[in-house]
Amino acid sequence: MVMSVDYNKLANWYQKYRKPDPRIANKIWCHTNQAEKVLNIGAGTGAYEPESCEVVAIEPSSEMVAMRKNSSAKILHGIAENLPFRDNEFDVSMAILTIHHWSDIQIGLSEMSRVTRKKIVLLTWVGYESGFWLEDYLPEIKDIDLNLFPSLVNLESILGSISVETVDIPHDCTDGFMCAYWRRPSAYLNPEIRKAISTFSRISDTDRNLIKLQDDLESGVWKEKYGYLLQKLSLDLGYRLVIHEQ
Repeated sequence: MVMSVDYNKLANWYQKYRKPDPRIANKIWCHTNQAEKVLNIGAGTGAYEPESCEVVAIEPSSEMVAMRKNSSAKILHGIAENLPFRDNEFDVSMAILTIHHWSDIQIGLSEMSRVTRKKIVLLTWVGYESGFWLEDYLPEIKDIDLNLFPSLVNLESILGSISVETVDIPHDCTDGFMCAYWRRPSAYLNPEIRKAISTFSRISDTDRNLIKLQDDLESGVWKEKYGYLLQKLSLDLGYRLVIHEQ
């Protein structure tokens, strides 16, 4: 059963476990470092906002906004589909792991394009190219996310020409999104960590479904199957930086 998500209830856990990873941040900031004014859409608790320019953040969840720490951004309550800004008001607009939460991605991206003068920067997910072991325990996660995230073809049909950069996920990633713990499997047994991953809020009986993971970790079965991952420093799990030049 797929369930809806109340992001106000998740805000505390996002603030605790969704810490910006500096390696991912550097990839994003390469595209914002020449901007004077940046819009962060679906800004959540403010992760990955550049510090070298003026930032305006827009976020629908009041609790997410309340969790911000020492933010210099101007913060507005609102949604991507109805941005309260003039045409071409921002040099760069960014949307970081958020477009799959929007009620209408096409309208949201059209609004994003309207208010942006130079560049649109999206961090999104396009599917696992070679699978993800967590599907062995929660097979529904891939279909849930594939139904939420737009494909690269869809993004290009809306935005026009795009460039795409692979974002490999480091083994010690500090930003606890879905695939961040690919080399730390026991993390998925922590209910607090799961509360900082919205996909888990869309699945019923998660605890029961993860009993097999706990058993496999304790018995050594997980290591027999996936121990080769423990030698890797980073992994491509389908995360992409999508850039559109206006």
